Amino acid sequence: MKNRLFRRAHRLVCCIAAVLLLFVQSAYAADVVRNDSPYFNSLMDFIQDQYYGEVSEETLFDSAVRGMFDTLDTYSTFLSHEEKDAYYGSVSGNFGGIGVVLRESDGYIVVMQVYSGSPAEKAGILQGDIIVEADGTKLVDSSLDAASTAIRGEPGTAVRLGILRKGSTDTVYIDVVREIVKINPVTFENRNGIGYIRLDSFNSNTYECITDALEYFDKRGIDKLVLDLRNNPGGEVVQAVKLAEKFVPEGLITFLDYKSEMYMDMEFYSDLEEQKYKLAVLVNGNSASASEIVAGAIQDTGAGKLIGTKTFGKARFQSAVPILTPAAFERYREQYGISTVNVYMLRSFGIFPTEDEIYGYAQMTLGLYYTPNGRMIDGTGLMPDIKVDDPEYIDGVMDILDVQKLSKSAVFELGDKGTDVINAKMILWILGYDINEMDIDFDEELESALKEYQSSNRISASGILDIKTQISLNADLLELILKYDGQYAEAVKYLKN
Repeated sequence: MKNRLFRRAHRLVCCIAAVLLLFVQSAYAADVVRNDSPYFNSLMDFIQDQYYGEVSEETLFDSAVRGMFDTLDTYSTFLSHEEKDAYYGSVSGNFGGIGVVLRESDGYIVVMQVYSGSPAEKAGILQGDIIVEADGTKLVDSSLDAASTAIRGEPGTAVRLGILRKGSTDTVYIDVVREIVKINPVTFENRNGIGYIRLDSFNSNTYECITDALEYFDKRGIDKLVLDLRNNPGGEVVQAVKLAEKFVPEGLITFLDYKSEMYMDMEFYSDLEEQKYKLAVLVNGNSASASEIVAGAIQDTGAGKLIGTKTFGKARFQSAVPILTPAAFERYREQYGISTVNVYMLRSFGIFPTEDEIYGYAQMTLGLYYTPNGRMIDGTGLMPDIKVDDPEYIDGVMDILDVQKLSKSAVFELGDKGTDVINAKMILWILGYDINEMDIDFDEELESALKEYQSSNRISASGILDIKTQISLNADLLELILKYDGQYAEAVKYLKN
C-alpha cells in the first residue's frame, strides 16, 4: 500500500469575512459589526478626533487585526509578510546564511558551532573564531541580532568577515559565499550497541536527517533504538508523519480534523510492512505537538514504549492563511460578489490575488489531530508506558540533558572559546573537578582541571583539550548519563530485556 492522504470531501457553502471575529460579546454587537462595520469605523473616528496624540488609520487597523487573532489562543497570531518569512524560515530550518551558531561573549561575537558542509566550513571558519567585522560593519560590542543580520543574506552573495583567531592579534579577512543553510535537528550516536537519536524539532530537514541516522545504524547491525523527543516542541506535521512511517506498522498514523468545511480532513497512513527496530521513546512535559503525533502513533500501534513523564498536550494544528488587503477585499467583492478575506477561498474559485493584494497571514489554529485509536490529547497529553521522573538537577544546579558530547573537531587551549570548552567544563564539574565558571572561555581553572584529569587517565598532562582527551571525556559522559538520566537508563534496560 502506498503512503496515502485521504481527505473528507466537505466544501465551503458560505463565505466568512474577517470582521466576524471582531466583537463577539453579544448578538447585538455582532449585528452592528456585520453591517459594513459602521461601529468599528466610528471607533476609529472617535480615537483620531479625541486621542491627544498622533495615530494613523493604518496603525489602528493593523492593531485591530492583530488584536483579533491574538485573542483566539496562545498559538494564533497575525503575521506581516516579513514576520511570516522570518517565522517559517526558522521553523523550516532553511535560510540564507553561512552556517554557524553564534554567541555574544564579553562584547565579542564568537563562533560556537560550524555546521558540517556549510559555507563557513568550506571557507575555513572554525569553532572559537571571533567575528569582529562583516562587510565593513564593526561587530565588537554589537548585539547578537545585529551581528546575525549583518552576516545573513541572499544565497549566492558574499560576505567578508573579519576574524580574530587564537594565537594572533591580527584580523584575518575571509570571504564566505552565502548558501541556503539546512539546520540538522538530529544528533545520533552508537552508545555501546544501542542507537541513540535526539530530535530537537520537526523542521523540513527532519526526514532526511533521520534517514541518514537510520542508515548509519543499519550498516552497523544496530536494531535497538532510543528516540529522544524530550523538550521537542514540535514543528511540521508532514515531517512528523514521515518520521512515524519509519517505525509505525501499516495503518493509520494520525487524523487531522478541520473545523471549517472549506478544508478537507486528512488521514495519514504508514505502509510499513515489517518493523525493523525495537524502540524506546523518551518524552517529558515539553514534548509537544508534532512530537505527540509521533509518540501517540507509536504508543497506539505498539511500535515502541514511551518512557518518561506525561507530554505537554497540544493537539491543535496551525497554518498561515493569507488575508486580503481591505482594498483588494472590496475590489473582489464588487467584481465577483465574493465576500471573503481568505485568499485560499478565492483561489478555489480560480481567482489568484497578487502578492501586493495580501495584507498578511493569519497564523491560526484550524483544527485538532487524533491518534490512531481516536484519542484527542489536547490539554491532557500522553501518559508514558513506563513512568520515570525527569532527571533531577545535579547538586541542584546542572541538568544532565544540557551536557553535550565533545565534537572532536578542534583542539582548544588557554584563551580559546567554544561550545566544546563549556561542555568539557560541565563534564569535569560533574566528575568532581574544581570548576566554578561555566562559560565558553578556556581559562586557567579549566587548564588546571584538565591536567589533573589527564594525569588520572594516563593522558599526557598538557592542560590542552586535545582529541584524545575529548574521546575520554565523551566516554565518561556516557557513564554520567546512565547515572543521572533515569529515563535513558530505563530505556536501555527495556531494550536489553
